[in-house]
Amino acid sequence: MPRLVSFFFVLLLGIVAGCTSYDTQVARGRTLVGVQRYFVLSNPNDGHALDHQIAAALTNRGYQAESGPLTMMPEDTEAVVSYQDHWTWDFGDHLVYLQIAVRDQKTSQPYATVVFSAKVPTRKPAADIADELIGRLVSGKP
Repeated sequence: MPRLVSFFFVLLLGIVAGCTSYDTQVARGRTLVGVQRYFVLSNPNDGHALDHQIAAALTNRGYQAESGPLTMMPEDTEAVVSYQDHWTWDFGDHLVYLQIAVRDQKTSQPYATVVFSAKVPTRKPAADIADELIGRLVSGKP
């Protein structure tokens, strides 16, 4: 009987692990190489301070990043970062969807978009998810 329980536990872990996906799309002919100054637009519906976490992920990689409303964007900003998030509640808030998009500040042309999606709520902290997505964006790798 313990063997059967172990089998089902391993099977469940395999199913749950396959329920998280990451997707990176880079606009044709565009690259973030050379972009050093980012501004993360605050989302007024975000009660989890994701804008600060995204800016921190950029800063930790050596880029200059600030966050706030559009009216607070510094003049020397090269790229604007926006995001959309969705949370679910399962004895605590869990991030199940995060899309981060980067566009050129002057032309509004998109650079890249990266998406995290979890069909099953994950216990992974939002800061770690944001950091992983930023890593995928700035590396240009899916």
